Amino acid sequence: MTLKDKVAIITGAGSGIGRATAIKFVEEGAQVTAADINAAALEDLAKNYPEMEIVTGDVTNQSDTVRMVTQTIACFGRLDILVNSAGISARNLGPEVNFEERWDAVIEVNVKGTMLMSHATVDSMKSNGGGCIINLGSIMSLVGYPTTLPFSDGFNPYPTSKGAVVQFTRDMAVRLASESIRVNAICPGFVYTALTEKVTEIPEVHETLCKLHPMGRLGEPAEVANIAAFLASDEASFVTGAAWTVDGGYTAQ
Repeated sequence: MTLKDKVAIITGAGSGIGRATAIKFVEEGAQVTAADINAAALEDLAKNYPEMEIVTGDVTNQSDTVRMVTQTIACFGRLDILVNSAGISARNLGPEVNFEERWDAVIEVNVKGTMLMSHATVDSMKSNGGGCIINLGSIMSLVGYPTTLPFSDGFNPYPTSKGAVVQFTRDMAVRLASESIRVNAICPGFVYTALTEKVTEIPEVHETLCKLHPMGRLGEPAEVANIAAFLASDEASFVTGAAWTVDGGYTAQ
């Protein structure tokens, strides 16, 4: 598997799955633009990977998404791959954020952000003769929160946002297949990232989460990044419109 001579933008690259994916892509030979709203996180990444282009921006702002693409093409001459890893969870918003604002924020980043970044890249990929878009869904794209977890009363916006990401993936995949643009989603189980930190640090919740995964543990960001690298490579040339679970067996139950 190699991404040699491929050019990729990875959003949410400052931490978690996005950061692990940016690192994996560089290791596989890709030229990478690491994008994030957190400038300090990007600067920290660039200290160890100075070959990466870094760009600070907000995926919910259309002008920012266009700038990310323009800067990438100016730096590397083309764009082949987009990984939409930027995302938020309602539990990571402060207590001052009310119910409706939580919904708006999660849908804005997870759904609109994925759409705007994808929209900004498609014309460039068409002019190259093809490309690859990878969207980060979740196991909550496919199932609801179990009643053994204290994460939802049925009104948590996260499953809805990630379900929309998978459906958006399918629709794009069908419509863009004739342009040789492949679109897939990755649906991770619970992974040790900043998004899960607030719950994995509670021992009883952490234990419950581990037991919910048949493999008896949570995932690591690098394990998700490995699948992203495969989907972005030519080895996945006949794969499009799919939702790949990387969940230690969670959704197989």
